[in-house]
Parts: sequence; C-alpha cells; structure tokens
Amino acid sequence: MEMSSKESRVIQQIIKAHGPTLDLEANPDAFVEVVRKWGFDLMEEIPDAGVRPAGVGPVGPTSIEIGPGLEDVLKAVLSLQRQVDKISRQLDG
Repeated sequence: MEMSSKESRVIQQIIKAHGPTLDLEANPDAFVEVVRKWGFDLMEEIPDAGVRPAGVGPVGPTSIEIGPGLEDVLKAVLSLQRQVDKISRQLDG
C-alpha cells in the first residue's frame, strides 16, 4: 500500500523528532507523543460522520447543537501545540 504525500510528510516529521527507530521499551512516552502530536494528521476523513442512518435526526453538524465535543477540543489543543512548537523553534533558531 502506497503512502500518501501527507503520510510521508508526517513520517519524516516523526523521524526528525525521534529518529528512525522508536525503542518503546526504553521510551514508551515517545509513542504517546507521536499519537498526540500526529494522530489527527493521519486520520482519514469519515464520509457522513455524525449523520444518523436513514437520515433520521437533525440536519447539519450535531456539534453545533450540543457544543464542541472532546474531539473538537483535542483538535484545537493539537493545533495550538503545533503553533507553540513552531514559534519556539523559531525563537531558538
């Protein structure tokens, strides 16, 4: 299975941050960091996400009706984390 350019880019970022080999026995936190930092970048779009079968229920995004969910908050936190990392690297460089 071929990797998309997005997947290749994420892999290169992980290698740059952690090296070509992850030793999870010596550093299990590395896996958690990789999932937190790049997990959403690797998720595929789910068509019709949030729509109930047979069109039953409200029309439009349900998150607007009940407020942001945990996934929305995590996406925002990850976005902010990436921005802080980028600014930090610019200030260090």
